Amino acid sequence: MKQLLVVSCWLLVFSCSALAVVDIGDIGVGARSLGMGKATVGGLDDASAIFTNPAALSLNPQLNITSMSGTLLTDVNYMMFGAAETAPIGRVGIGYLNAAVSGITITQITGSGSNETVVPLGTTDYSSSVVYLSYSSALSRFLRGKGDNVLIGANLKYFLQGFSGGGATMQDAAGTGMDADLGLLWQVNNWANLGLTFNNFLPETFGGRFNWQKNNQTEGIAMVSRAGGRFNLIGPSGLKYLEKQKLDLLVEYASNNTPNWPAVWHLGAEYVPLPVLTLRAGIDQKVKATIGGIGVDNNLSLGVGLQYAGFTFDYAYHQFGEVTENTTHFFSFGFRGRDEVDREPLREPERNVPVPTVIPKPPVKSFGDVPESYWARRPIEYLATLGIMSGYPDETFKPDRPLTRGEFAALLVKAKGFLLSKDVKKLFKDVPTTNWLAPYVQLAVDRKYIQGYPDKTFQPNKKISRAEAAVVFTKFAGLQVKSKLSNDVFPGLAKGHWAAPAVSAGKVAGFYEFLADKNFEPGQDLTRAEAAEILSKTPFIKDKIRQLISGEK
Repeated sequence: MKQLLVVSCWLLVFSCSALAVVDIGDIGVGARSLGMGKATVGGLDDASAIFTNPAALSLNPQLNITSMSGTLLTDVNYMMFGAAETAPIGRVGIGYLNAAVSGITITQITGSGSNETVVPLGTTDYSSSVVYLSYSSALSRFLRGKGDNVLIGANLKYFLQGFSGGGATMQDAAGTGMDADLGLLWQVNNWANLGLTFNNFLPETFGGRFNWQKNNQTEGIAMVSRAGGRFNLIGPSGLKYLEKQKLDLLVEYASNNTPNWPAVWHLGAEYVPLPVLTLRAGIDQKVKATIGGIGVDNNLSLGVGLQYAGFTFDYAYHQFGEVTENTTHFFSFGFRGRDEVDREPLREPERNVPVPTVIPKPPVKSFGDVPESYWARRPIEYLATLGIMSGYPDETFKPDRPLTRGEFAALLVKAKGFLLSKDVKKLFKDVPTTNWLAPYVQLAVDRKYIQGYPDKTFQPNKKISRAEAAVVFTKFAGLQVKSKLSNDVFPGLAKGHWAAPAVSAGKVAGFYEFLADKNFEPGQDLTRAEAAEILSKTPFIKDKIRQLISGEK
């Protein structure tokens, strides 16, 4: 690898036309991705989506962190870090990549023929870094409720690359640049995702370029287009139902717009035999130089992943060409959040026995991320004190985090204080009876608060929209819903919208005071804060809060 960089130094110094920026994001995808051949455009539900397909950041609403460091190809010190979290505007993330080689010998060839001599001139260090700012959201955020199964994402990238040291020979052999990535992810159904990305898609005239200090040279950054999919063949939501295991097949086709650069394929598989264990394998095609020009290597990759309490450890074995010593071992550490955030043991609520004593008013529970001035502070604190909504282990509430359909069903059941049945039936193929949500989903469906889909799925991990939640809240509160409206209910919500009658009933009941003079945005994800606010306005919960405040409860 050092020999390659020595040649690069020589070209950089003596041939301005040879200046070439390198996007090291092609490597920096984390051990999980590398273990399955980098077939990742179909969507990864962790922070590595920053580097693979930013649209997929919306697949996991929790805090995600990923990191990797080590030595590649025996010489290159490599570091990767990424983090993503949910914000009011969608999912946001930040990523950082760095590759560096130190002690590269600078040489000069003197003489010719049999008198040709290689003369060392000194040493230099090489470094290349990329900083990512990422964003992702469902398309429905911008299309008034349409396209909630299409996710979009983008990266803004800042490049720093060059050599340091080496004296006058390497002076100004460095530069900076900017570009951007665009990602799309179509959730076709429960078992198939199709993805498309355009890496470094900005033209030079719009800022997509790299500027070298030496001779003030400017160049574009090669765009790479990727298309592919992720297919859940076996699992609770798979093409073939299997309750406790999961198998995904991943396919990706990548095309570089550099002239005469061949397209490559990436193939991978990810198998989850146990909740804590994941096995991976893949084929990662790489472009290589050959005697006849440019060819393609088929590199085998293997991987293992461990997950516990939301923390992840991933290992990958990856071949690079036919040279055995170039085989590299990758290790990544991260955090993807707990799959069952609000999990509680199945138990019957304690039965209060009246006693002839005065029960003191309980202290109201508070959270570090819900300040005094927060618009929904009171309902959040009241519902948390009543045990209806719980916080996180770090004493936060995460009010802007979207609710999933499964979490929403559990919230409604907890709010009513229903006894959980020990005889849990399998109502939906993607909610196994062993899932902690199963008894809550069963009760919510039995009470006709919420329903599943025609394909016999419930989609418990799908985020619930304001429109869907509006219909459920009216059923939960027992509101009278008109079949037809004569006027629009909210700006951005036409009277003919399928959820408009339910929204109208909720508005009359005071559920949506927090949206006064605002667009309803029916496709917007319902957040935990919004759920607390609306729930606190329902008659049943309003009475519970009254009892809490008065000291009766």
